[in-house]
Amino acid sequence: MVDRLKKLPSELKKILTIASRQATSSGVKIYLVGGVVRDLIKGKINFDLDIVVESDAIIFAREYANYLGGEFKKHHAFGTATVYLGEHKVDFATARRETYPRWGALPVVVPAALEDDLARRDFTINAMAVSLNKGDYGRCLDLYNGLSDLSKGLIRVLHKDSFLEDPTRILRAIRFEQRFSFKIEKNTFKLMREALGREALKFIHPHRLRNELVLILKEPKPRIYIGRIEKLINFSILDKTPPSKVLGGSIPVDKSIKLDREDFKLFLRIEKTVSFYQEKFKKLKEIEEWFVYLAAILVKLSEPEILQFVESFGLRKEHRVKMLSIKKNLSKIKRLNRELRPHAIYHFFQLLSFEAIVFFYAYYPEKKIRENIEYFLDKLVNVTLFVKGEDLKKLGMKPVNLYSKLLRRLLYVKLDDKLKTKQEEIRQAKVIFRKLKSREDRMMVPVVKTIDK
Repeated sequence: MVDRLKKLPSELKKILTIASRQATSSGVKIYLVGGVVRDLIKGKINFDLDIVVESDAIIFAREYANYLGGEFKKHHAFGTATVYLGEHKVDFATARRETYPRWGALPVVVPAALEDDLARRDFTINAMAVSLNKGDYGRCLDLYNGLSDLSKGLIRVLHKDSFLEDPTRILRAIRFEQRFSFKIEKNTFKLMREALGREALKFIHPHRLRNELVLILKEPKPRIYIGRIEKLINFSILDKTPPSKVLGGSIPVDKSIKLDREDFKLFLRIEKTVSFYQEKFKKLKEIEEWFVYLAAILVKLSEPEILQFVESFGLRKEHRVKMLSIKKNLSKIKRLNRELRPHAIYHFFQLLSFEAIVFFYAYYPEKKIRENIEYFLDKLVNVTLFVKGEDLKKLGMKPVNLYSKLLRRLLYVKLDDKLKTKQEEIRQAKVIFRKLKSREDRMMVPVVKTIDK
């Protein structure tokens, strides 16, 4: 492993070398652990480093951050800390033993030796460590034959209760199986099915399930992962959310999701659409690809069901708004299947997220809908006015409360008629203002009722 460590990029070698020197001067033992060791053996570079400290990791990490001038964040409950060094981050954890008070619960943690720390890992391929200590720097510690399983392409748990203690490992096993083109070892697969038969996933907090699902949807070609999940567990991970506070917990919601062939065709279209968007519209905002796939999974639910899901799974407010927007506008998009003036296209899309627009492009294969979406992204999305509110003030236009409506109408004219200069916009603004002012004046004229005697 020494040779592999030497082949790391210089900035990573520096990060590890300084940590090793600090360990020597502090008289503690530290080890590189987890996925980074697995990837090193596979010849891949992993820029997220995990280091186990056989001492107080928080104290060690604080000194390390101070020395390198990095940002330091601590997590007392688990005896861990993270140091951010530019584009890199290093996670430090106190070597620990974990016990689970019940299925799916967060573990109770106590400091322990490295051997105990490796024993708590999810799979053998992630239970290897590399010494960063003077005297045996680069030595690989493989207590569970992870090297052998890595060479054979096997996903294997460390003990029979692994999936019951932490059922998120079921999803993680699928993720690693598909990412590396590995196989889930025969007995491990048997234990997984047994855990599913005992409905282990329902004991996991929805937020933890969300995290695992998002990681899966962030993988390249997530439809392959989704297909594997559907085959094994029929997306039952989405059936266990508690009653929604939004709904008062009183409305029964059936969120059983069954994916069919059309859904997987949609996933494939999303892949192609995301690639098309990234290639053709490079200057536009980057999208959260995982969210587009999640929308494809949830869109067949009703609005109350989506509300319950997004709340129970703890999606951020911005994601909740985006998801409901997709559902509310799904049928309205059909109106775009015809010739429309530019301002009408802009009016429809201006308040939608780019994720929603990409989703609709994939969802509707109709040529005219897609042409209108492309026209918006290519020609309309970045159109702005030269004229601002301050310009209207200087022109003596009153009252100010008309400005918002005036500027919106002016933008629509620009979108349709291609106003080229600020002077052209000012001339058009005066025309629009006279019409708006005239209408407002008419509305303010009191209506006098006469009484016939």
